[in-house]
Amino acid sequence: MKKKLSELGLHGENSIMNAESGVLNTYWQKTKVRSPFTPKKRIALIFTACLSLLLLTGCTDNPDQSLSNSSQKDKEQTRERPLKTVKVMTIEPQRMSMSNELPGRVEAFKTAEIRPQVSGIILSRFFEEGSLVEEGQQLYQIDPARYEADYQSTNASLQNIKAERELALALQSRYLSLIKTNAVSEQELDSAKASVAQAEAAVALARAEVKTAKINLDYTKVYAPISGYISPSTVTDGALVTAQQQAALATIRQLDPVYVDLSQSAAGAKTLQQSLMTSRMTKGEDAMFEVTLLFGNNDFVYPHKGSLYATDLSIDENTGTIRLRSIFPNPNAALLPGMFVRGTIEEIGIQETIIVPQKAVSIEADGSKAVWIVDANNIASKRAVVTNSTYKNNWVIKSGLKKGDTVIVVGTMMLQQGSKVAPKNMKSKDSNNMSSGATKSDDRTTADAENNKTGSN
Repeated sequence: MKKKLSELGLHGENSIMNAESGVLNTYWQKTKVRSPFTPKKRIALIFTACLSLLLLTGCTDNPDQSLSNSSQKDKEQTRERPLKTVKVMTIEPQRMSMSNELPGRVEAFKTAEIRPQVSGIILSRFFEEGSLVEEGQQLYQIDPARYEADYQSTNASLQNIKAERELALALQSRYLSLIKTNAVSEQELDSAKASVAQAEAAVALARAEVKTAKINLDYTKVYAPISGYISPSTVTDGALVTAQQQAALATIRQLDPVYVDLSQSAAGAKTLQQSLMTSRMTKGEDAMFEVTLLFGNNDFVYPHKGSLYATDLSIDENTGTIRLRSIFPNPNAALLPGMFVRGTIEEIGIQETIIVPQKAVSIEADGSKAVWIVDANNIASKRAVVTNSTYKNNWVIKSGLKKGDTVIVVGTMMLQQGSKVAPKNMKSKDSNNMSSGATKSDDRTTADAENNKTGSN
């Protein structure tokens, strides 16, 4: 360095001194004035200026090396920064019954609305509201006074007509004996026979009137047509009711067993029909398809299995769905009419499928779905997937994933494409039990933890 500086200094000094000497000589010749500096002082000043310039240049004589050192320091800092920890699961196809959860409502097995068959005043009620009543049990008593009178009147009319019939029969018998001796004419005999026939018809009519009066009298006692739980009464003692009125006095519902009407979309009806046909070909025409019920906010599984009972052959114009009727035992009356439930038809078609927790799938701005994948070098990348349906808290993947892929389940918040992560395997049981509603909170917790680590470092 010193040798270089000396050479540069001497070379610069000679060049500057030669140029300056020519200029100074010309100047002093023109001005005829003597310079205040001697040649030795001028040389010293020039040498000092060149030395200062070389020292400044030596501090940054290799700029490329300075940039390389800075980049290396940044890489070392990045290497020292801890990687983002994510929880992952390895994709393994699972054999399961691919049956969608279908919405449905509970319907009573039998429903009977109690309406009066005759008009009158309610004298008394014989049941406890909301209780279980048996078929044939009397529920109400309507004032029978008028109907008892009608019954007695029709009975009296019947007796009178029967007496007339006896008279007509006696006359006919007398004419039959007299016709042999020509004591009566044929016309008189025919009139006697006609009177007997009319009397027989009158007796039949009177008997019908008596029967009608007896039925109306019996209708004053209102009985339960079926066994079941009876609703609160809409009338009280002393209320006036009319025959065939629109408002029911009470309603009886038989709740063991019960129907559950499931709704299947028209788009999925063809797939369901094909699955049913395939299962029947395998198991036979008498194959029974079990149905499992879920209800309540906690997805409570109904302990009793039901069976598919009937399928509607028409599509509801309002909802665009078809009705699948199933039947369930209901010994404890846990299923009530009108209750909203979800049901799955089991053993329709068991196949290998790929499922991932719902929280592992993100929905993009355009409505498509994607998951984060970790490759063999622990580099995270986003991959588009197509879902088919849901299974519990999981998405059923139609395309986009294959066996052996590593999917990030927890820790996708603030993750960037191509970032290196620290994957941590999670148990399949835990991943299947994850709730989709906890996605944001879990990711936020993971992000906060990573930020705390970075801040502490």
